[in-house]
Amino acid sequence: MKDLLEIPLISATILDSAFSVGSAAIRKYRQTVRKNLDPGIRFSIGRAGTVQLNTVAALDCVATAGRWKARDADRLASVYKSAGLTKLVQSKKYGDALNLAREALQREVRSAGTVFSRANSAELISRCVARLTITEPVVRSVAVAMGAIIKKADAQLQQMKRLPGRIVRHDGPEALVVVDTGEREELRSVHSGYLKALGLQDRGAPFVLHELSWSPDTKVSVFFPALDLEEAAGASPGLKEQLKAAEQPLAEPSEIGVSK
Repeated sequence: MKDLLEIPLISATILDSAFSVGSAAIRKYRQTVRKNLDPGIRFSIGRAGTVQLNTVAALDCVATAGRWKARDADRLASVYKSAGLTKLVQSKKYGDALNLAREALQREVRSAGTVFSRANSAELISRCVARLTITEPVVRSVAVAMGAIIKKADAQLQQMKRLPGRIVRHDGPEALVVVDTGEREELRSVHSGYLKALGLQDRGAPFVLHELSWSPDTKVSVFFPALDLEEAAGASPGLKEQLKAAEQPLAEPSEIGVSK
């Protein structure tokens, strides 16, 4: 399957409905993530309330805390930091990308008027950030850097798998997707509402699946909308080359205390 790149920013609350048990703990850990890993940006979208945007790495940590223990999420956060996330979120380009996303989303909400609803905010965020990644160099630069960081974390962590995939079709409450495991392509059934909330509703829409497993009997699948680098190259020449240029040699697992 073609190389895919996660959109760099996502709604921080998109997974809340998946963790109906322990939601208070999730909210508390999300505050910890904003303080210690990725502050992101929080802003108003008018009568619909507020939105919190963070990197996909932050959402991985929240998902881990939601299903396992905070110490597992802290371990994942440590790997992301070692892979370069701290440097990225402290950079000027990250702040600029967040502000561009905020301004674009607020414009879209105003433009939608009464048609906009809180229920479809995550879908709007995904579409808007995907468009900005193609059209705005600073957002694209953050996406490329974030992609390199995620690949490093994936290579260093036994408990995480990064798998590209595409939507095959939606059929009522279920959706059929194809996932490339590296050894073969697998058809899987996924909750349709979750994917649609992320803007993943069109046939062939690309995504990257982060499979997290911090215990032998439990696995959490976190889907992120993605860009097809080859298709995006038409609208943004050099995107794939930027990704490769951003990749650095991986640290040895022993350097960060995590075994593969």
